[in-house]
Order: sequence, then structure tokens, then C-alpha cells
Amino acid sequence: MRRQLRVRGLALLASVGLAGLWPLVQAQECLRYEPDLASLEGTLQLKAFPGPPHYKSVEFGDQPEAVWMLTLAKPVCIAALADDAWDIARDGVQTVEIIPRASFALSLNGRAVRVQGTLSRARGGHRHAEILLQANRVIPLQP
Repeated sequence: MRRQLRVRGLALLASVGLAGLWPLVQAQECLRYEPDLASLEGTLQLKAFPGPPHYKSVEFGDQPEAVWMLTLAKPVCIAALADDAWDIARDGVQTVEIIPRASFALSLNGRAVRVQGTLSRARGGHRHAEILLQANRVIPLQP
């Protein structure tokens, strides 16, 4: 009986100790902003947004602007950069705007892919997602 109580007590202490470490484990799983490399998986889509001259409506004369967007297979978190008021922590990121460093093949539109590059927060008003990925590489995934 005593041994059983001791084992239960140790199990309880271990579970409480691990629960206290859970925020640290979660923080370690978060992606980081540039210069660190990130790898994201999801569906790549080429979307049209209103461009110049007014950036408001293609129907009323603005030029269409093609932008690659990645809808993530699983939401991700991004850790804040220390002493940086701009690159703050983000949790539950589901959509990322892709900034290709080289052109992507149109055949990737609508496909499941892994995109590798560096993350940053959108600066200025002409972005279509809060988080950007400057893509070095895109790898099509098998369906």
C-alpha cells in the first residue's frame, strides 16, 4: 500500500513538474523571425488584389496585382525578437504572404507545398497578410 502511494505521489509530482514546463516547451516550438530560416507547409495560391493607381478596386480601374499566399496546414506561432517593438510574438498564424526570391511556376497554384525562407512582419500598408515569408525555395508535396 505504501509503495503504491509513493508511486502515485511521484507520478503526481512529475505531472505537475511537466505542466509547469509546458509554456517553455511551447515557446521552443515557435518559429523565429529573420535571420532564422523557417519551413512552412500549406496550400499555395496566386491571388489577385487591386493594385495601382488607387489599390481599392479592380472593377473601378485599378490594375490587378498577383500575390502568392500560403494557407498553412497547421497554425504556427512566431516568437518575439528581444528588444524589438515591431517583431512581436504571434500565435495562431494561418496565412502568410509569400515574397518569392525567384519566380514560382504557375503549376504550383492550388498545390500543397513546403516553402522555406525567412519570416518578417509586414511593414507599410501594401501587404495582404501580417506575416511575410521571403521564399528561397518551394517544394511541391505529394497529394
